[in-house]
Amino acid sequence: MIRISQRSALFSVAFLSVFISIICVGFGSVSISIETMLRSIREADGLHWTVLSQLRFPRVLVAFMSGALLAMSGCLLQTLLRNPLADPYIFGISSGASLGVLGALVFLVPEYSVALGFLGAGLVIVLVAFIAHRGADWNPYRLILTGVMVSAGLNALISLILVLSPPDMMKGMIFWMMGDLTYAEPRVWAAGLVIFIILFGVVFGRALDAMSLGSERALAIGVSVKRLEYVVYLLASFAAVAVVVEGGAIGFVGLVVPHIIRMTGVWRHRYLIPMSAFAGGALVVVADTMARSLWAPLQLPVGVMTALIGVPILIYLLNKRSDVRN
Repeated sequence: MIRISQRSALFSVAFLSVFISIICVGFGSVSISIETMLRSIREADGLHWTVLSQLRFPRVLVAFMSGALLAMSGCLLQTLLRNPLADPYIFGISSGASLGVLGALVFLVPEYSVALGFLGAGLVIVLVAFIAHRGADWNPYRLILTGVMVSAGLNALISLILVLSPPDMMKGMIFWMMGDLTYAEPRVWAAGLVIFIILFGVVFGRALDAMSLGSERALAIGVSVKRLEYVVYLLASFAAVAVVVEGGAIGFVGLVVPHIIRMTGVWRHRYLIPMSAFAGGALVVVADTMARSLWAPLQLPVGVMTALIGVPILIYLLNKRSDVRN
């Protein structure tokens, strides 16, 4: 078996992810060849340029940023909880954001949906951290149980909103909850958050490596564990919220992408986090391209496609890993 360094793996994943994203720009209800795409970009005029600049490029960009944020969120939470099966939505953060967004739609204040989504998620972030940390040290198991309980309560409220919502709104709300990037827009603050988390992983990679091995190991090399745990929790939470308020709960990306990358032998966070960002971005771009192309002009929820793509890949890798051990 040919082994490559983690740095080479990072560059390879980055190049492949960007290449895949560029190719996906040409797919949709109307396919655009690479030659036509290059000519349209060079001329910056015509119907194809309008499609590319106003529809395809923004859609691919927002899909890439969404996937990057979800994958990095999952990577950070798996490190925080020392559990490779942790998911960005495990703390009920997505439920809090969804409750805020759907509440804004039902009560006819859609212009405040993003703000209310952040407000709902922020309250959940504070509540879960307060309950999980109250009267004791930060405990991953208490954090998970608290998140699950809060998520169950919020999901009940979301179900109540769906039941009480007007019939003509229910389908769109359910569609959005399954993950939908149709009306999502690339935000400057989202791009800034992607870059910030990547830099955080590079700068604090050694501390994150030690924390993933246990608090005692991190304390032994001088890491302020409690402070780092809070920072990781907040960054992972806001990364997930940034995606939910724009495109709903796009599942499976935060779980499968960092888990698969770890299975390839990449474990140092200065490489793991950027690789998760690129791989997660490419996964959502491919899934969103399939969602808007396979049954065009009908568009499917991108969350459905991420599950259909990710589940078989993870099952195959898990079975392959089991066969190697046996």
